[in-house]
Amino acid sequence: MDSIFINEVVEDTTKKIRYRILWVAPDRDKGFWMSLNPEKMPEMFAPDWLQQELENHLFEKIEDAGFSCADEADATDASKARRDELWAALGSILENEPAIYDRRLRKEMLRVPSEQLGTTYNNLYRYLTRYWSRGKTPNAFLPDYRNCGGKRKTGGRKQGRPAIHEGGFGKSLEDEDIRNFLRAVKKYYLKKEKATLTKAYEKLLSDSYSVPDPQKPGQVRLLPPEQIPSIRQFRYWFEKTFDMKAIKQKRDGEAKFELTGRAITGRSDYQMMGPGAKYQIDATVGDIYLVSQFDRKDIIGRPVMYFVVDSYSRIVTGMYVGLEGPSWAGAMMAIENAASDKVSYCAAFGITITEDEWPCHHVPTAILGDRGEMESRFADNLVKTLGIRIENAPPYRADMKGIIEQHFHTINTNATPFLPGKVLPDMSERGGHDYRLDAKLDIRQFTQIIIRCVLYYNNSHYMDYYEKNEQMMELGVNAIPLELWNFGIRYCSGSLRTVPRDVLRQALMPADKASITDRGVKYKGLYYSSEEALAGLWFEKARAKGTYKARISYDPRDMGAILVEDPASKEMIRCELVDWESKYSGKQQEEVWYEQEKEKSRRKKHTVKEAEAKVNLGKQIESIVESAEKMAETDPQASKAERVRNIRGNRKSERDEIRKQEAFVAKQSDDGSKKLPKNPQEEELSPIMRMIQEQVEEEIKDDALYSKRTVPGTGDPGISGESSD
Repeated sequence: MDSIFINEVVEDTTKKIRYRILWVAPDRDKGFWMSLNPEKMPEMFAPDWLQQELENHLFEKIEDAGFSCADEADATDASKARRDELWAALGSILENEPAIYDRRLRKEMLRVPSEQLGTTYNNLYRYLTRYWSRGKTPNAFLPDYRNCGGKRKTGGRKQGRPAIHEGGFGKSLEDEDIRNFLRAVKKYYLKKEKATLTKAYEKLLSDSYSVPDPQKPGQVRLLPPEQIPSIRQFRYWFEKTFDMKAIKQKRDGEAKFELTGRAITGRSDYQMMGPGAKYQIDATVGDIYLVSQFDRKDIIGRPVMYFVVDSYSRIVTGMYVGLEGPSWAGAMMAIENAASDKVSYCAAFGITITEDEWPCHHVPTAILGDRGEMESRFADNLVKTLGIRIENAPPYRADMKGIIEQHFHTINTNATPFLPGKVLPDMSERGGHDYRLDAKLDIRQFTQIIIRCVLYYNNSHYMDYYEKNEQMMELGVNAIPLELWNFGIRYCSGSLRTVPRDVLRQALMPADKASITDRGVKYKGLYYSSEEALAGLWFEKARAKGTYKARISYDPRDMGAILVEDPASKEMIRCELVDWESKYSGKQQEEVWYEQEKEKSRRKKHTVKEAEAKVNLGKQIESIVESAEKMAETDPQASKAERVRNIRGNRKSERDEIRKQEAFVAKQSDDGSKKLPKNPQEEELSPIMRMIQEQVEEEIKDDALYSKRTVPGTGDPGISGESSD
């Protein structure tokens, strides 16, 4: 059965009208949706009726093309400020579902925000429709706010309730007044001295609305009453701006508030609406040592495991195994996995499952984390882009996330007791066995084991401690995570949502800057390329004009490809590793970094040896040069003209002598020199070599005859010499 989830878009196949699902009641007796073409205010529908229409193909689910995925990096400061202002005013009533969908209640609910924003409630309807039609996220308020007009003109008159008595304090508040209010509250009220709000107001007047009294040195005189905000204005602003819980935490301190001021809740799954109402996420370090995929003799330490668990059903909706310490990178991987198809995920690790065995691929309403990574700026982007509420358990409050803590115990019990490299308590004892040397598994093999454990837990683990409700007991639902999940989907679902995969990844993936060079897109020492980059002449431009930067998004689980922003179209282009970097394809960022650091270590170790060899090479060259200089000193001295007169002839003579010495047919004499064999029997020669030998012997005979015919003492060359002029 294809269930209905919040944020999905369905289309009437007959009328071609699209609707976005906004809310579904826990008991599925009613729901609200809104028409997208044309946009209309939300209307009620029957989920069971829509389910039947989908099965009869009178309605169909379509790809969500209108989901707001505005990139905060591209938004102006004014747009961000306007978004935050609208969300501060409208956020609480937009989350008050289903009351906000009731026309009569909605009118009354909009009165306070309209006063806060300085407009009529009718003008707020366009913001509501924008929010609903674009995926129910705060970032839906980002686009097109630069043309919304300026501030409302007040003419300098005080707004709001008129003063009861003439001559009292009161003025039209300006931006400077608001800054003065905020400065006074931070300086005097949010302190452990616990000054009253009235005392903070008095300090405000002294600091910001007074001038030195010229007649009384050391004292001040207040400005005219019509230039000073009243205490009612100050108190009204304070109550609208600050949350009383946050104020109490600031004044009492976090530790005391947790002890005496916090609300005492019961079980962490109590009053959960159903699957997806709240996920819990946390990380733990595995009690096992792993080896590298690159070089299996290298031990790479212990893995970090992230799990995402549904608070209602206790089913594991997402997981991640990596080497990154508890950080946003690991949490991002786990959240993305929780909203991804598990059939393809398991297939990537060689495990075949069906959709029914792990049917979790949704975005929750809220995520409860353990501070740290869930308090980073990346988590803020998750809130603004996807509308997920982030909750963080305070320090020393493991009871707030007891479900995920219990799951860690289950995984460690099932997964690691008998694995090679398992850490045991006696490892730290003197003389204890070093279990690190027993490591045999790499990170991929260990991930396969954890996936198997999760599948067992989701499909077969019976939770004796789970408190079933009356309906579960009547229907005979077993306290097994998968059965509880399916029960919640059928009878309680109203919190699960779906978002386009690209939008989810944009909200989760780390963003960074890469360098476009003449060799490719360079990031973290790796080079990437694509057909679009080659066609756009990215690298030719870098070679001609120099390296330049481009915005990228990447997945630390697989550094084989990254998304690079096209400098021209601003679209995200997938670039893959160039051929000579293919050895890193499919490897995680941590493993790539490990191999790069290992190679750097090798280079550093070889540097000393190379330097020593280079020094010795220099000494050898110097020795040869020194020997040549000594030989030059012992040679007969000749003039410069004589030395350069017959270079060509000298070269020919040197070449002929070298040829004789290097000839293949030459034979070593007793004194170390080479001579020709006396007869062919001394060495077996080929016909060609024999012919060459005969020619050489003839030349020797001619030289001897020439020397005999020269007339001694006259220089007359005889018959073989040159004729005289």
